[in-house]
Amino acid sequence: MLNIGQKIFIAEYGAGYIQDIDIKENSNINYKYVNIYLLLDNMNFMIPIDKIDNHRIRNILNKVELEKNLKTISNSSKCIESNWNSRYRSNKKKIQSGDCFKMCEVIKDLYYLKKRNMLPPGEVKTLDRVEGLVASEIMLVFGLNMEQSLYKIRDLV
Repeated sequence: MLNIGQKIFIAEYGAGYIQDIDIKENSNINYKYVNIYLLLDNMNFMIPIDKIDNHRIRNILNKVELEKNLKTISNSSKCIESNWNSRYRSNKKKIQSGDCFKMCEVIKDLYYLKKRNMLPPGEVKTLDRVEGLVASEIMLVFGLNMEQSLYKIRDLV
């Protein structure tokens, strides 16, 4: 059950917190909505309660769990898909899962390619987005701003 003030992570949107649970009227029918403030895009996201299961929502991690996942970024990349198209699809699935560990793997692999000047322009956008998603969770867990959170990620590379 979702509660006002609860800190959550929505796959593909990032971390945020529940601001309110509202009832809105549309065509004389009342709908119950969850109003979520998302840190990454600085926006409010309203989801109808009956559609909440369509979104991959999880509680944010605690400090210990998040630090453990972030350590993944500093590990060396063992096997990176050489076909950029396959790699792009694989990374997209990992990001859409909303799993912090998988997103940190994507960051690790894309930074490996970036260091070797092998990162295609399309994957630069993927790297920026996945960094922002993980950074939004760091912001809530550690109480940092976006710049500090990004630095925390990039310092691991």
